[in-house]
Amino acid sequence: MRIHSLVVIALLALPSPSAADSLYQPGTKSMFADRKARAVGDVVTVLIAENSMAVQDADAEASRSLDASARGGSGLFGIFRIVPRARLSGSTSQKGSGSTARSSRFTATITCRVVALTPGGLLALQGERVLRVNEDAQTIQFSGLARPEDVAADNTISSSSVADAKIAVLGKGPIQRHVKPGILSRIFEFLF
Repeated sequence: MRIHSLVVIALLALPSPSAADSLYQPGTKSMFADRKARAVGDVVTVLIAENSMAVQDADAEASRSLDASARGGSGLFGIFRIVPRARLSGSTSQKGSGSTARSSRFTATITCRVVALTPGGLLALQGERVLRVNEDAQTIQFSGLARPEDVAADNTISSSSVADAKIAVLGKGPIQRHVKPGILSRIFEFLF
């Protein structure tokens, strides 16, 4: 019995192979790399901050004058003797000016998906965000081309760094219906 227990103790004391799990999974991105968007299907957050201002001034001036006279004379077979002497003159002038000014400001954040990579290596971004409050829906649509190096370490990019950016803000619901002029108002506006 003593030998039996020594064999059991010796077997327990022998080193046994151990299994360890790894944090690294084959086929995944490096755990030391940044998480910036680089491939189709990746997402990037676009920080929209757009300001625009347009001013247009126009001046117009036009004038015209006319001076004509007719004098009687002999002409062929004296036919122009019956034309009395007459003089006609006149002038007109027109002057006008106008100006318009418009400014707008829009800030939002939208997460877009990389839908394609251009041959030049640009990221084609596209995204849509719908916000519903009660029965009103506001939709923000964004698309454009971004350079991968313009994407910050926190995976964000400013809308001013996106080429060919198209930003649309659409609204639908009771508020939009009340802001839009009615049919009679639009008819009077068209006529007058």
